[in-house]
Amino acid sequence: MTPKVSICMISYRHEAFIAQAIESILAQQCDFDFELVIGDDCSPDGTGAVCDEYARRDPRVRLLPRDRNLGVMANFSRTLQACRGPYVAVCEGDDYWIDPHKLAKQVAFLDAHPDHSAATHQALVVREGAPTRLFRDKVPSTLGTRDLIGGRLFHTASVMFRRPIVDTFAAAPTVLSCDRLLNLCMSFAGKVHYSDEAMCAYRLHGAGMSSTVTVAQLKMDLDSIPYLQRLNPGFPAQLYRSYVYTTIAMCLKATALQRLGYLFLAFVFSFADFPRNLTSITGRLGRLLAARASGSAASS
Repeated sequence: MTPKVSICMISYRHEAFIAQAIESILAQQCDFDFELVIGDDCSPDGTGAVCDEYARRDPRVRLLPRDRNLGVMANFSRTLQACRGPYVAVCEGDDYWIDPHKLAKQVAFLDAHPDHSAATHQALVVREGAPTRLFRDKVPSTLGTRDLIGGRLFHTASVMFRRPIVDTFAAAPTVLSCDRLLNLCMSFAGKVHYSDEAMCAYRLHGAGMSSTVTVAQLKMDLDSIPYLQRLNPGFPAQLYRSYVYTTIAMCLKATALQRLGYLFLAFVFSFADFPRNLTSITGRLGRLLAARASGSAASS
C-alpha cells in the first residue's frame, strides 16, 4: 500500500541523536499510513547500526543502501526520490518532532488547500546549556518566492510538500544550501503556508555544518541561479546573489579580505531592490551575525 506521507531523513554522524529523531516520527498519531525513508551517508560512527535496529523492528522504516559516501546534496536528493507518498515531510537525523499530531495537521491543511504547495511551522531551537528559543518571530502565514530569498523563515524539519516538487529539486545542480533550494522549488509550485505552532525541534551542536563549511562550498549556491531562472523567469536573481554573497561574507572560515569583498558584492547586488535594500540588508546582516555567533558557541 502506498503511504499517504513519506518522511525523508538524511543522517551523517548522528549516533547520539538519531534514535530520538526516529522515535518522534514513529510516535505520530494519524489515520493514514506513513513511511520513514532513511538515507545514512555512510556514517563512520554507530548511526547505521541504530537505523538497522529500527528497520528490523518496524516495517514503516525503510533504509537506503549505504555503499559509499555521496555528500549532502546527492544523499538528500536520492532519499527524497525514494519517497513514495503524495506528501513528503523532512526531518534530519539530529532534529526531532515534538507534536504527535504534526503529520495529521499538515495533511489536513494541504488536503483542504490545493493552491498551496507546502505547509511549514514554527520550531524550537535546542542547544545544550542554553535556553530554548523560537526559530523565528513574526513570520507571515502565507509565503512566496521573495519571502524565501533571504534568511530562513522556518526550519527544514517543519516542512511538508507535494511529491512533484521532489522532481524539480532533483534536477537542480549541486548546492550546499539544499534546504534553501528546496524552499524555492516549493514556492514555484504554489503558496507556502506557515503556522506559528511549534511542532519540531532544531538541534544546534558542535558537529553542525555551520562550524565546518568553507567559502568554496557556499559559492556553489550561485550555480543554481540559471536553473531557478529557467523554472521561474521572474525569479529575482540579483537579490538572491546579494543574499548568497552575504552568507559567504559571514563564513567562519573566510579571511578578512574575503569578508570585505563579498560584503561589497552583497551591497551592490542588493540595489536591485532599491530603496528597500537599505533597511533589509541591515536586518539580514544582523540575523546572519547572530547565526554566526550561535555557530561559534556550538563549536566551542
